[in-house]
Amino acid sequence: MKNYLMLTLAAALTTTAVSTKAQTVDEIVSKHITAMGGKEKLDALKSSVTEGTMEVQGMEFPFKATIINKRGMRIEFEAMGTKNIQVATTTGGWNLLGVQQQTEPVDVPAESLKEIGPDLDIEGELVNAKEKGHTLELIGKETANGAEMYKIQLTRKDGNVANYFIDVQNFYITKRSVQVGGEEAINTLLEYKKTDDGYAYASIVETQPTGVKLKVTKILFNPPVDEKVFEKPAKQ
Repeated sequence: MKNYLMLTLAAALTTTAVSTKAQTVDEIVSKHITAMGGKEKLDALKSSVTEGTMEVQGMEFPFKATIINKRGMRIEFEAMGTKNIQVATTTGGWNLLGVQQQTEPVDVPAESLKEIGPDLDIEGELVNAKEKGHTLELIGKETANGAEMYKIQLTRKDGNVANYFIDVQNFYITKRSVQVGGEEAINTLLEYKKTDDGYAYASIVETQPTGVKLKVTKILFNPPVDEKVFEKPAKQ
């Protein structure tokens, strides 16, 4: 979500040597996919609706995020007595932010959202990475807070790079880092849970350097979502 990560959407790491019996990047990603619910289930993802709370600068706000896979995202949140909406799609977006005294929707140019693609990819960039034009490289292992992680570098087809850190025990992603506007943005993913239909998700996501913390209280995968939710309301 790039700038949207502030609305939703780091530990010091010590590099360790790679074991001579280290798994290949494809084996690691395959185990990650299995941990998240399995390739068949992830390939079947069409939409998601997430609800929870967002902590920013000591304040806590409720939020709701609706995504249609690879099409668009709508984020709604209430803050300081105002209602706020942000919409981002592959062709553009708009904001209606009461916290900024906006009373009419304001367009967000497509250029500002050119890197939003990965955040509209519900199953995650690592799933079918090669088919999406990405390349993967296993950099090695790192340790944080006593937990060992595989570090995988994903180079997108546009040349941008994201680093994924996968727990060697449960194969969940524990951290993702990516350059945004010349600054490193880091997402730390914590306390994974599973839905009744077998999808795994991180129930807490912390973002640095913004200091935003998301707590997921409810998530639905593949609920019916009308694309009209992305349409900009007419000016009054």
